[in-house]
Amino acid sequence: MFLAYICAALISSASDTTLSAACVSAFKERVPSEKLASSVSVILPHQIKSAGITRAGRLSSLVPSLHIPEYGASLTSSIYLRGLGSRMENPSMGLYVDGIPIMDKNAYDFDWFGLAFAALIKGPGACLYGRNSMSGTLVLESRSPESDTSPYLFAEAGYPLLLRAGFSGGFGRHVISAEARHRAGRFENEYKNEPCDPYDGISLRWKWVQEDKGKVQWSNSLFASASKEGGFAYGLYEDGVLHPVSYNGEGSYRRISIIEGLRFRYKNDSYSLEGATSLQFLGDDMRMDQDFTPQDIFTLRQKQNNATGTFELLARYGSGTWQHSTGTFAFLRHNGASAPVTFGRAGIESLILDGANRNIPPNIGYLSISDGHLPVNFEFGINSFGVALFHESVFSLDRWRLTAGLRVDYEAGMMDYDCISRLHYRFVPTMNADKELGVPYSGTVSIDSGIQFLPRITALYDAGSGFSVFANISRGSRAGGFNTQIFSDILQNKMMNAVMKDLGVHHATPIVSVVAENTRYKPEKAWSYELGCRLVRERLRLEGSLYYMDVRDLQITVFPPGKSTGRMMKNAGRSRIPGAEAEADWQPGSFRLHASYAWCGTRVPYIPQNTAYLGGSWHYGFSKAGLDLNAAIRSFGPLRWDESGSRREAPHIRPEARIALVFPKLEIWIRGENLSGGRAKSFYFKSVGREFFAREAPISVITGININL
Repeated sequence: MFLAYICAALISSASDTTLSAACVSAFKERVPSEKLASSVSVILPHQIKSAGITRAGRLSSLVPSLHIPEYGASLTSSIYLRGLGSRMENPSMGLYVDGIPIMDKNAYDFDWFGLAFAALIKGPGACLYGRNSMSGTLVLESRSPESDTSPYLFAEAGYPLLLRAGFSGGFGRHVISAEARHRAGRFENEYKNEPCDPYDGISLRWKWVQEDKGKVQWSNSLFASASKEGGFAYGLYEDGVLHPVSYNGEGSYRRISIIEGLRFRYKNDSYSLEGATSLQFLGDDMRMDQDFTPQDIFTLRQKQNNATGTFELLARYGSGTWQHSTGTFAFLRHNGASAPVTFGRAGIESLILDGANRNIPPNIGYLSISDGHLPVNFEFGINSFGVALFHESVFSLDRWRLTAGLRVDYEAGMMDYDCISRLHYRFVPTMNADKELGVPYSGTVSIDSGIQFLPRITALYDAGSGFSVFANISRGSRAGGFNTQIFSDILQNKMMNAVMKDLGVHHATPIVSVVAENTRYKPEKAWSYELGCRLVRERLRLEGSLYYMDVRDLQITVFPPGKSTGRMMKNAGRSRIPGAEAEADWQPGSFRLHASYAWCGTRVPYIPQNTAYLGGSWHYGFSKAGLDLNAAIRSFGPLRWDESGSRREAPHIRPEARIALVFPKLEIWIRGENLSGGRAKSFYFKSVGREFFAREAPISVITGININL
């Protein structure tokens, strides 16, 4: 897997305005972004500040083809890029922070404070970046003691109630950043008459860099965060009406995340040796009213303790015409999870007894369960590991830059499951007393992705005057896995089978339609073909590309028919995705314009057909102060919510603006988001045969102050 980080080299005092200076400095490839033979969106420091990019979701539409809807909680963060992505399990986009690959999708949604800048390299990068980098890779770099480390403070407050404050500064070879955030909530649970999505979180980031005589460099990055939040603002949709959020159970999510990464580099005149290792831990606790109604049907509590270790080593040699690199990567991951489901009395009646008694003639009798609540306990131990070898050669021939690479990847996993439920039933009128029945279900399921070959071939032609043309062909892969969320349905069916068998009733066709062996799903694989061009001048950057992706074993989320309580990831054959992207950044004097547009010809649910962004900023200086004005419009859609297309969402526009008064050591600002007040639907799902939607967050106004010390 590819260890990458971005290095922003701002080579003049007007660093925020020099477009061509942005440099992607990767662990295997250190070239300016305009020399990459693939589409890349670079987000500079001034954009992070002016666009209010505090979490990854704020990149939606700003980066063409990228859509990160906000719904549920941090656990449910979904990322869609170039027609790929899903709302469950493994992501289709890779994430690297300070050169460390983030292995758990549940850790993708975090506060961006203390980061210097970002870049999204689009298209399969599996040859270098490894697992799950199928549609692209987002690389983030935090502030470094090698660059500007002047300390600063910030504080902000907003409506609906938001309080956020933080500090970042350098101390010799160290940079420390810390942040705290509180949000009272933006969505009301009408049943409880209280907000359902409050948030409290803190985060700490530390980076250390040590260099010895220019040949050996060591660096260490530590990120730790803890949060407690609500969420799951889902309203029932029936008869064409979306009802307000109203449910009686608890909806909350708590998380602790720690990511520790150590890197080194040895370099002399002829070769370099680079390596990195990381330890990552995520512990979380989610509580969810899974029927999302005032009825006492069923609830879920899911706890995870996810630990991962990664290691990568890379040797690079050559200069001039031929440069080549060879490396190896390995990871080991363990996830210990428990996910007990508790059926309330209404759930026992509607989900268990109704189905059982429907097949019993009334003149014979009926089945009764006396339990007020029926707990169904699930314990999972999921282990996975992977190893890879990769090589890449780069040939520089006059104006041509040609690249050929291959990654050989192997990954396997195993899931231990231990499930049990106990109920007290009676068949009326033949049984005079309740009988206890225990239904255990345990075993092991394994998955072997086999050896995968992930090649990549690219070509870039520099035509001069900042204009270049590029093309690439590459193959990407997204890991397979196990469907743990369907075990509730499996055990329900096994309970009914066990009760019927205990009564001496035998079905010609078993009730159980899915068993543990069916919970595996295969890796998703895609070939990508891209042709693009790029123009980079001092104050102008234009980029456009056409791409075509041929996807096999497409992973999509499906809902079993009827009153099911779970959902599954399923391989759904083949998908062909054509697309086009364009992005422009232009700065004539004190004015700056940024625009992006993407079209994606996919019919996969949850993925918008178009994304668009148009933003402008203007700076007016006077005396020892200045005025910054920013305005932008984001748009996405239309999109489909289901495979049949019966549920759709029209294109949606979100205007936003920011005004800042800037002094030499002080900045006071105010920013508005979703100023039109639109409430487009952001998420759709089914539970026990009912349909639910989530809406986008309402209009918000935030004001703040930044102080340079």
